[in-house]
Amino acid sequence: MASVMVILLLPIIALVGVVRGGVDLTVRENATGSAVVDAVVDLITQSCLFDNDRLMLRRIAYVETKDGASNRTFTQGGGIWQVYDIYNK
Repeated sequence: MASVMVILLLPIIALVGVVRGGVDLTVRENATGSAVVDAVVDLITQSCLFDNDRLMLRRIAYVETKDGASNRTFTQGGGIWQVYDIYNK
């Protein structure tokens, strides 16, 4: 269920970015770290897409890859949230 929600959010994340320090962290390829995760979560929160997700996306990013610090973050293609494109395999 959570992965479906994240898949639905990817187009929103790709179209609109949160700018921090002059660099759009939400669309920067292979960007990692807490600042990237926080920027994406802030973007989604500001969109009012969900009432109260209780920081679920924040927690998924940490559990899956430690905010992108894990060695497997990009090796398997799933990124920080380990979301895979099941339709284009």
